[in-house]
Amino acid sequence: MKYIKDCPEPGMGTWYFEIDPQGVAYRQLVIEDDGKRIASNRKDGDYHFMLAEQPIDTSEAGLIFITQEEFEGVWSASLKSTGELWQRQKTLHPVGQRVEGAIEAFFPQGTLITLANTGAVGLADTGELKLSGKPHWMYPRHVVQAVVKGYDEVNQWIVLGQASVLERRTDQHPEQSPN
Repeated sequence: MKYIKDCPEPGMGTWYFEIDPQGVAYRQLVIEDDGKRIASNRKDGDYHFMLAEQPIDTSEAGLIFITQEEFEGVWSASLKSTGELWQRQKTLHPVGQRVEGAIEAFFPQGTLITLANTGAVGLADTGELKLSGKPHWMYPRHVVQAVVKGYDEVNQWIVLGQASVLERRTDQHPEQSPN
């Protein structure tokens, strides 16, 4: 992995990225000028799950290569701000528990699922989900059922196994079918 930061222009804050050799972002953090942190591991009210959608061209002017330690330092500070919530979410979702949630986003690590009732972020294997249903169900708001398999401490995600995507969407009542 490589670690870079960018200060695009005044008023846009500082952007941090963890990228693979092809430039695909795995983690991203923006620290706005007012101190607000927008991290790719959590849903933001304005930016949803913010992660670069295209590979980052590391030859682009203005990008600064940083050490893994520098990146992990800013990432860890961001995680600390949600640490109490994370501990509570793990307590609410013990390993082996059956859960349900809705597809939110597709990341290199897998499919992000917002778990019902708690808002915790679950991570399901995208390949497993694709095998479980029809291709046109692999879209945001489709319901996923799974079992809690463990915890991703680096991203504060509930790791899901035995995941399957359903025809039902969260914007429908259970008795409705899609149009």
